Amino acid sequence: MSTPATPPRSLAEALRTRDDVSLAALLRSRPDLITPVPTDLTQLATRAGTRGSVVRALERLDRFALQTAEALAVAADPAPYDVLLGLMAGDARDPAVTDALPRALATLREQALVWGADDRLRLVSCWRRRRSIRRRPGSGLRSRRPRRGCRRAGSRRS
Repeated sequence: MSTPATPPRSLAEALRTRDDVSLAALLRSRPDLITPVPTDLTQLATRAGTRGSVVRALERLDRFALQTAEALAVAADPAPYDVLLGLMAGDARDPAVTDALPRALATLREQALVWGADDRLRLVSCWRRRRSIRRRPGSGLRSRRPRRGCRRAGSRRS
């Protein structure tokens, strides 16, 4: 288990550090995670990282939060906030992006799509490996083809 001195090594550890209000916000923003009711936070974290659940969460994001996740997908893992800011705002540090980025990052954290401290931002690994997700006009996200490493909810590893 992580302590303030040691950063969480996994999404499950990051979820264990959340308070009840934060966990309730996660379940409100991603209702698919609650059915069936997970037995513990490790099961909740596993479910939060499955392909179907991640795609449903990404479909609900605004464009800027989605672009923030895309920037983290191409950044080193883990990525410091300054690297993410550089990818999003450029060398000129666009003030609009600089102001909006903390809000987008908070949304991604609330939905357990990103975890870790600002010096070690981590994107849920399923989406990092699935950078082929693209937006269709007039609809949500769609995958070009399934990728290894993203499991369907309820599937077992072999």
